[in-house]
Amino acid sequence: MSWDAYRDQLTAVESVTEAGIFGLDGSTWSSTPGLTGVTAPQIKILAGSSADMNINGPKIANMKCMLLRDERQDTQSFCMHLKTSASDGKLAVCVGQSNKGTETKGGDSSLCGPVQPR
Repeated sequence: MSWDAYRDQLTAVESVTEAGIFGLDGSTWSSTPGLTGVTAPQIKILAGSSADMNINGPKIANMKCMLLRDERQDTQSFCMHLKTSASDGKLAVCVGQSNKGTETKGGDSSLCGPVQPR
């Protein structure tokens, strides 16, 4: 499965409006149009320590976010939960991180999966 196909699989869920897959170096592997403005420095901040995010919330593309909780070290979650304000209400943002996020020959993407709601 390609990263574009995986992104499409994520956005096929009704509650997911945007999805992006990025390298820890800040490179974009695949993204929906609403996340094309994500920058390499933004990705590096999201991949780094969450200590500074409690005071200075991160930005994702043009969206200012507030850190709710960082569960990236939790083996049941591997997710950082953020919230942002949008003109039509609040948006929840989930940032997942994996050191196994690589495609394998044959298109096996079993190392990645949709984030399950809690």
